[in-house]
Amino acid sequence: MPTQARCDRVPPADGAWGALDLRVLQEDDLPLDPREWCRAQVGAWVSRRGGLPERFPMNGKALCLMSKDMFAARVPRLGHALHQDFRRRLAKALALQELIEKLSSK
Repeated sequence: MPTQARCDRVPPADGAWGALDLRVLQEDDLPLDPREWCRAQVGAWVSRRGGLPERFPMNGKALCLMSKDMFAARVPRLGHALHQDFRRRLAKALALQELIEKLSSK
C-alpha cells in the first residue's frame, strides 16, 4: 500500500503563518540567494564542489553573468556541474523572492 506524503507543517486555521524562517531552505552555511555571495563565499562553494576557488575570483553577481561554457573553461572537469548547481540555487532564490512578494502584496 503506497504511503501518503505527510507535511509536518500545515497552515494555521486563521491563515497566518507568522514570521517565515528561511533557514530551513538553506542547503549549507551560504546565503540562500547566490547573488548575495561575496568572493569568499563563492570560493567556499567552488571548493566544496571540488573546484579551484582561485579560478573564480568574483562575487555571486558576477557568477550570474557566466555561461555554462565559461564555467567549463575555468574548470573543464566540473564546469557544467558547477553551472547547473549555481543555476538551481539561483532559480530557488528567485522563486522564493517571487513568492514572498506575492504574499506580502495581499
